[in-house]
Amino acid sequence: MEQYVENFGLNKATLKSYYSMLTITFLTLYVMSISNNAFILWVFVEATTLTTVLLVGYGRSENSLEASWKYILLCVVGLTSALYGTSLIYSYIFNVTGDPYKGLLFTSIGKYISSVEYETSTFALLMIVIGYGVKAGIVPVHWWLPDAYSEAPSPISAVLSSVVTGCGFYAIFRWFTILSPPIYDSFKPVFLAIGIASIFIGSLSIIGQTDLKRALAYSSITNMGVIALAMAYPPLGIAYAIMHLFNHSLLKATTFLATGNLEHVYGRRNSLHGVIADSPVLGFTAIASVIALEGSPPFSMFYSVLGVALAIGDIAITLIYLIGLFIGFIALTYMFIETIWGEKVNRNMKNKCPRLMVLTPLLLLTLTAILGLYISPLANMCWRCVPR
Repeated sequence: MEQYVENFGLNKATLKSYYSMLTITFLTLYVMSISNNAFILWVFVEATTLTTVLLVGYGRSENSLEASWKYILLCVVGLTSALYGTSLIYSYIFNVTGDPYKGLLFTSIGKYISSVEYETSTFALLMIVIGYGVKAGIVPVHWWLPDAYSEAPSPISAVLSSVVTGCGFYAIFRWFTILSPPIYDSFKPVFLAIGIASIFIGSLSIIGQTDLKRALAYSSITNMGVIALAMAYPPLGIAYAIMHLFNHSLLKATTFLATGNLEHVYGRRNSLHGVIADSPVLGFTAIASVIALEGSPPFSMFYSVLGVALAIGDIAITLIYLIGLFIGFIALTYMFIETIWGEKVNRNMKNKCPRLMVLTPLLLLTLTAILGLYISPLANMCWRCVPR
């Protein structure tokens, strides 16, 4: 991280604040992941917003400040709806049981949520999906994501895309994996619609982009759509959704770091051409990370993309799903091919890339290739996470 901070022009005068916010972000993510309390979960998902918004606007440029304001306003409003849904379910369970704890803990909410009126529980869960969906960046509540990802420093873009955005879907997983089949089944059309819309809007938005990081941000919307679509087909779909979330976290961080290296070397990230002529290693890392991110073998993302298609089990929906992904694959790969192999327009390299910065995305890429070649442990772990 020190290499990235030093070479991405981050303000050294406020470096202590940078590391403090980053540390607090990881702490909030840790507490969120181990909490069995629905309200504590909400508090720490909200806390990740408050810490990362300062990191998004760290550059203090006009665009980064606008992106950070958009990020915090949309996430706070969205998460307020998640709090409202959580409070509704809590109040109904408390009225039924008289126990102030049974409506708080996920281990007991699943037992008593069927006692809540069907219309009320459906509305409350819809508020929860919308609220945490804002954090995940799914359509139609994705507006903050392209600006935040593209304007944040590349190390922060990697953190946002790999773990912070994923915490929104983690919260949705926690709620929906405790539901009884009748309640869960009523939300299958919701996940189906959100998933397909996110896949196509994310993929189509990549077309015509010249900013590498902005294109990767739209790719994240596509991948969040894959996860949402997978959740419409439990239990196998949930297992592959968890696997896809893990793979996306690893590979999107890899791709943002590889793209950040190009930005560091050339001083810009748009309209780059012929990078391979200047630096074969940087060019290879960038294009390989994109190909891996788009679900090509032998990388681990291939198995989660294929697994979601198998979990769907409906030819028409599977075809729509694959077409949406194919559009995104062609658009993003073409953009990076132009960047790596296109006709060189400007050969001015402003900086050299330190070895550690070059090595980091290469190591992550190697890890995903190893996971792809030995996918069974990851697949078994994801399957064990699904309650049956």
